[in-house]
Amino acid sequence: MAKKKKCPEEVSERWAIPYADFLTLLLCLFIALFAMAQAGKQAALEYAQAFAKAFGMRLVPFQETLPKQILPQPVVPKSELTEKGRRIQRQIRELEEMLKRMGLEGEFKVAYEVIGIRLILQEKILFASGSADIRQEMYPVLDKIYEIIKDLPNPVEVEGHTDSIPISTEKFPSNWELSVSRASSIVRYFIARGIAPERLKASGYADTRPIASNATPEGRAQNRRVEIVILNIKGAELTKQTPQQP
Repeated sequence: MAKKKKCPEEVSERWAIPYADFLTLLLCLFIALFAMAQAGKQAALEYAQAFAKAFGMRLVPFQETLPKQILPQPVVPKSELTEKGRRIQRQIRELEEMLKRMGLEGEFKVAYEVIGIRLILQEKILFASGSADIRQEMYPVLDKIYEIIKDLPNPVEVEGHTDSIPISTEKFPSNWELSVSRASSIVRYFIARGIAPERLKASGYADTRPIASNATPEGRAQNRRVEIVILNIKGAELTKQTPQQP
């Protein structure tokens, strides 16, 4: 007599619970991504930071994930001061002493380059955060720079720079407008003091030329700056390229 076949075991449906959880999480992800896309760049960054904090992670800027060895390093030609440049250097040292007495030591740097002399002033010397109005108590600083450049024939370029945190106000829709406005404010100040307008140029670079990492508050503070470049011209060179060693 043939044995009776056993009924196959019922198929387990335990897989349905984690599958439903997965679909729920996926739906939440798509809703969050949609909300971030509608909210704008700054809000998207805040959402991303919130997610990272919730999962115990840290957001790393793209440039910091690149291997250091493949990032191109600019080759800056070395320069030395001419006799005229050394006279300017003495005046710049007086400016440094003034800033030191004002408690702003470390907020000003100078670079002697092949193209000329670059004065680097951090944001707090001249402007309040998010503003392009020169702080009145800092007029003496610009007056000292005016004394340095007033009798020179050299052209002067004023560059505005920001960090990478977006700004969006009625007056400044982006960092481009803020950086240009800050440079223009200084140019207008020099013109009012008597510098010929044709000697001056205002440029805004927003966050495209950082000198430090935007990943830290300290780095962003360094990037918020104005640079006043006294450019060399033939017959009035302040710097010259150092002869290359054979």
